[in-house]
Amino acid sequence: MKAWRRLSSVSLVNDRWLRLRADECELPNGKTLNPYYVLDENDWVHVFALAPDGKLLTVTQFRYAGNATCLELPGGAVETSEPPLDAARRELLEETGFEATIWTLVASVFANPARQTNRIHLAEELNAGGAQRLDDSEEIEHQFMDSGAVKVQIAAGVFSQSLHIASFFLCLDFLADRRRSALG
Repeated sequence: MKAWRRLSSVSLVNDRWLRLRADECELPNGKTLNPYYVLDENDWVHVFALAPDGKLLTVTQFRYAGNATCLELPGGAVETSEPPLDAARRELLEETGFEATIWTLVASVFANPARQTNRIHLAEELNAGGAQRLDDSEEIEHQFMDSGAVKVQIAAGVFSQSLHIASFFLCLDFLADRRRSALG
C-alpha cells in the first residue's frame, strides 16, 4: 500500500491537552481529501498492576465526555519526551499510591491510527502502596479484582473502554506466554 501525501496542514487547536489539524491529503489514486482531521495527542500508558496474590489493581473514575463512571486500568498521558515506563511509574503512583519494582513494556499499540497519532504503552507488575497524588481534575478510587471478575465487568459494560479492554487482554496473553516459556 502506498502512503497518503500531505499537501497542506492548518492547525485548529494547539494546547497542553491536544493538537487538532486539518490536512489536505493526496491519495495514491490522485484524489484529494480536504479537510482530513488529525488529532495529535501525547501517548498514553496503561498499567497492568498485579498484587502478590494475583489480583489486578483497577481504578474507577468519572469520564466527563462519556458522562460515565468507568472501571479501568491505572494510566494516563505520557509527558513530552518522557519514556513510557517512566510515565507508567508516575501514573500508577499518582492514581493509586502504589509502586512496582519490576517493569516490562508489554506492547505499544495505536489508539486509532485513522485519526490519532498517539500510541498506548502497556506496563506490568506491582509492589507496595502509599498515598495517591491526584491531579486537581481527578477523583479516583482503586480496588483489586481477579481477572475473572474483570471479565464479568467487561461483559456487563462496566469495564467499558475499548482501549483498556484491549490492554487487559494483551497483558493476560503476555503473562500466559511468559508462564508457558518458564515451564518449558
